[in-house]
Amino acid sequence: MDIVRATGYHLRPPHLAAEAKGFFAREGIEVHFDEATYAPDHNRGMAEGRWDLTLSSADTMIARTTTDGMDYLLFMQAEEGLTASLVGRPGIASLEALGGELLAGDPGDSNLDLIRMKILRSRGIREQDYRVEIIGSSPKRLEAFLAGRVAAAMLTPPSTEKALAAGGALLARADDYVPRWPLTCGWTRRAWLESHRDVAIRFIRAWAAATDWLLEPANREETLGLIMEKERLDRPRAEEACARVVPKARMNPEAFRAVIELRIEMGVYKPPFSPAERFYDASYWCKATGLPPPKAAGMASNSF
Repeated sequence: MDIVRATGYHLRPPHLAAEAKGFFAREGIEVHFDEATYAPDHNRGMAEGRWDLTLSSADTMIARTTTDGMDYLLFMQAEEGLTASLVGRPGIASLEALGGELLAGDPGDSNLDLIRMKILRSRGIREQDYRVEIIGSSPKRLEAFLAGRVAAAMLTPPSTEKALAAGGALLARADDYVPRWPLTCGWTRRAWLESHRDVAIRFIRAWAAATDWLLEPANREETLGLIMEKERLDRPRAEEACARVVPKARMNPEAFRAVIELRIEMGVYKPPFSPAERFYDASYWCKATGLPPPKAAGMASNSF
């Protein structure tokens, strides 16, 4: 049995199904998962080789590759779409009211922080117009929000509902600004991927089999029950998690290109620019599934 050390911000539905229904075991894999709570620690650990792979956003991978000079590769995509919201504390009723205020962040230059930047810039509010404290993942940002330490935070369920129940105001929804966001992808260091090709292929094959199983209508109730039990989500949130699952872990280069375009737009990706194909290797996924590679997306439309 091969041990795979993985990390991410929580267990995704295919992961839960792959463990519960034996898809990992069938491929001779045992996954040891560590939950990430603070993006800088996650990023540092990946760079140091603390984990073999991560199940987290394509944006984080692209940020660390282009900004920090890391040699990472995406090898599969687990989820697409983002259920996240910018929530203001009681008394903060508009985006404009955030000027001069302290906001919760993590990690600062990617993922939800980048989307927050886009949301606020749409109202003419630039980064110099407010302050950000790097606090951690959505539950950690919620703690700061409820303690009154910050004026607003980007949150994901169930933290969003808890903030709203405490009197918070919904200021913006992320999916209105970044539709079809590649929320969760499998990525790792190129050196690990190349030296563990067979393990990576078996991991992808188990994950893809899990998506086949959980997306079968006959397995829907069992899947929802598994998510609600293991991740402590209510039924609506479990249904949202299922809706984000990418069949067969198929990669979407167009979504990766959209991430690159947002990073260029926000000024956090500096030239020279690269096409989306720099950041992924579909050969592992093709070998695992027996399917042809996805269509190349090429250069970002705003890279010229």
